Formats: sequence, C-alpha cells, structure tokens
Amino acid sequence: MTRLYRLTTGGKENLVTDEFLTTETTYSEDRVAPFREQTQYTADLDSLGRVLDWVMGDGAERFDDRSDLDAAVAPAVREFVNVPRRAAADEGIWHYLSIVWRPDYVRYRWTLERGNSSLTSLREKFTKSTRDLYAPAFARLWFMADFTKSDGGYRTTEKILKRQYSANRLFDRTDLRQRPVIRAIARVAYDLDDDEFIDDDDVFETVAKAVSHELTTISAESVGVDGMEKLVRQKYDRVTG
Repeated sequence: MTRLYRLTTGGKENLVTDEFLTTETTYSEDRVAPFREQTQYTADLDSLGRVLDWVMGDGAERFDDRSDLDAAVAPAVREFVNVPRRAAADEGIWHYLSIVWRPDYVRYRWTLERGNSSLTSLREKFTKSTRDLYAPAFARLWFMADFTKSDGGYRTTEKILKRQYSANRLFDRTDLRQRPVIRAIARVAYDLDDDEFIDDDDVFETVAKAVSHELTTISAESVGVDGMEKLVRQKYDRVTG
C-alpha cells in the first residue's frame, strides 16, 4: 500500500502550466515537496497503476471509445483507492494523483491530439474542485463507481458508463447528481433488460426528468436509496405502462 498525499492550492496553481498540459512533463519529488501534504490514508496505487498501464498499452485497442475506457477504469479507481467518502471529498488527494502520480493517464484519456478535449477542459481535469463532480479526472471516476456499484459489484457501473448518454445524464447535469438518486437508478438499470431502460434514450430521459421534477419538492437524502428506488420504478412504470 502507498501513502496518499494531497496537493495544496498553490501546487495546482504552480504546476499546471500550458507546458505541463501539452507535453509529457512529470515532476520530481523535490519540485513537488513544497506543495505536498501527507494524509492518514493509503491506497493500492501499484495495482491501479497496472490497470492504467494495461488500458493505455496492451489493452488499448479495446478502448477506442472513451466511454468503454471509463467503464473499465472507474471500478479500479474505486477499489484500489478505497478511502472513506470524507477523504474522497478532499480535492487535494485527487489533484496529487492526477498532477504528480499519473498525469500521463489524464492526458491520454482527455487527449488533445484526437480532439477529445480542449486545453481548458483538460486543465479542469487536473485542477477542478470535487464540488464539480464531473471535472476532476480520478475523483470523477471514483464517485461514478461509488454511486453506481451494487451488491453484485460493478456490473451496473460498467453498464451505465459504457453508454455516453446515460453517463452524461446522471453525472454531467446537476439535477440528479446525488448519491441516493444515482444509486436508485443504478438498481433499476441492474434489474431491467438493457433495451427496456438504459438503451432507450427516450425512456431514460423521460424517467430522469420525472424524477428530477420530484426532487424539487422532496429531499433525496431524507427519502434514502430505497425510497428513491421506489420512486424511479413508479416513474418507469408510468412511462412504459
């Protein structure tokens, strides 16, 4: 296990330059030391690193679609950086992992060369706060997997993330981006046949809008995952009934 560090605000401001974004720049320990703080947490970065090496190397041809890449990597980030949610909310940890530990993966996933990212959006993957859940590179993957995993593992995580529409609908917009809501939708997606729900964009969007409307009058945290699951199933039955 490897000790996790966090990067200070001054770290991301000083280290994430245009040159860093557009070249294969990596930083030495001496360069990072003034901006690094040790945490009480550890992670299996060796195992996670092997996953990243594989998807970028021998397994790369399987992941031409970036959605498939996220579906493969997100469960590994959640499993091998197995920290409490309060630690996962610390943006400094994710900034350290992306800027210092594996900037090569972030540049690979959001490559400028293939038009998958702009310089601004790439910068955000390195520097954004976890308050913007969809932006920070590794935090984004951690929370995607955490919100969608089930008792059976990460099958639903992979199902949702492989579909760009459903992933964007749940995580890119803020109306549904709450753990009880996404966990409930993931449960329903797990139980239903793909073509009945998650592969039918019209049905998925109609259910999402209906749930979003209900959230203007109820608290997802108060209702809980079970209550939200019941609500999602009710909306689905009305849409398809």
